[in-house]
Amino acid sequence: MSNLWIDPVFLSLVKHPREGFNDIKALREATAAARQDVSSLLSDVDLEIKDHGVSSPDEDKTVIPVRIYRRRDAEGASPVLLYLHGGGFFCGDLFSEQLQCIRYALNARCVVVGVAYRLAPEDPFPAGLRDCYQVLEFLWEHSQELKLDRDFIAVGGSSAGANLAASVALLARDRMGPKICFQLLLIPALDDRLETDSAMQFTDTPEFARSEAEIMWRWYLGEDPQDVSPYAAPARAKDLANLPASYILCAGLDPLRDEGLSYANRLTKSGVAVELHLVPSIPHGFASIPSAAISERLLNEQVDVLRSAFARESSL
Repeated sequence: MSNLWIDPVFLSLVKHPREGFNDIKALREATAAARQDVSSLLSDVDLEIKDHGVSSPDEDKTVIPVRIYRRRDAEGASPVLLYLHGGGFFCGDLFSEQLQCIRYALNARCVVVGVAYRLAPEDPFPAGLRDCYQVLEFLWEHSQELKLDRDFIAVGGSSAGANLAASVALLARDRMGPKICFQLLLIPALDDRLETDSAMQFTDTPEFARSEAEIMWRWYLGEDPQDVSPYAAPARAKDLANLPASYILCAGLDPLRDEGLSYANRLTKSGVAVELHLVPSIPHGFASIPSAAISERLLNEQVDVLRSAFARESSL
């Protein structure tokens, strides 16, 4: 591993030898087994959670499962965060990252909408992205009945979910679709080329390193992708102007670190307001240990950032 210092709380993520990263069934079972237990948290909060199905316009009439988190004391139209879970494009569901969704809904005082988008490799790009964008359009079109404020729609996600959030923002801009006021991009996977220094350097970092990133992109894009779309890998987008204000979190021991830093820099040069946070001592999978002091601190920061983003928009 790199000689960079790792916060000792994450040493439990270090595995020698590295486990194989090629058995989809085993990976999904492991991800499900590692889900955060939020039952005790839910018993102590006044939160309404409802599941819905959003119809896809695809010929197969796919129904996209969504979960909506809302404070019971919410009055009137609320800001909304469309939050897209991580999992390398091949893992995850409505139970993924519930802790974050609950905390955002409670403390950022917004409605949070999670999406169980289609997964690779069975459904590679653009299936998952189409699902996410369809949900965005659903929220826009049904904002009145869902009691959502269309002036306060944010998108966000972690890792592959951050990729999808950034891609949704690009699509909304290019299609002149629903207005997005903010994007929350946590440890984002943005560049399939894996040519950055961190992608080259971090070959044995805990849980997720270059080899895992290579397989992730292969499953998402296919074995021999040609002319990769910027909606699949947002780092390939030539124009980042007129995108929503952004918060980008990069983990210092992450092969994806430098593509996140580069994207933040390019957004800034394109006139987009960006808040960038680089934490040098954490690996890509830091949020899998939510009890860690830095995990708790970063989650609180994300809540504050969302509240500020919605407040900033309301003052314009």
